[in-house]
Amino acid sequence: MSADMLDWVRAYLERDDDIVVPIKKMWNEWQLSHPEPPFEEFTAAILADEQVEHMASVDHNRGMEHASPEEKAAREREKEALGYFSGPRVKLKSREITAEHIANMLKKHTDRMEQALRDARSAMPEDISEPDEGKLIDAIVMTRKLKKMLRKIGLGSEEE
Repeated sequence: MSADMLDWVRAYLERDDDIVVPIKKMWNEWQLSHPEPPFEEFTAAILADEQVEHMASVDHNRGMEHASPEEKAAREREKEALGYFSGPRVKLKSREITAEHIANMLKKHTDRMEQALRDARSAMPEDISEPDEGKLIDAIVMTRKLKKMLRKIGLGSEEE
């Protein structure tokens, strides 16, 4: 695999705010200006790099075992459009995950979750059942409580 590609990946991992980054996210960006390698080769090269640590893998199609390949691919495209990538996540071994990083990630993902719930509520069909609407409202309330707790421990801004 190309040394240029691995240098690019290391630089990406050095500057990304998330520290732990989905390989698919990096590959999508790499592909904008480089037609090669295929995703599987890109992944194998990164995971073989001694400067990179494999952190976890995520499967957003879990629970869709009976879905068709087309349905799974459509779900993957939807998730990726929202910034959710399946597959392995990596970080630079030299880059430490700090308490500040964890706090920032909690805030970022809580904000994102609240926005997604608000969007879901505004897109809710008129004929939704009262119990289902109640579940969504309960989720929004719980998210707001979580944000309030995060503010109490010093995360988030006071005006939120």
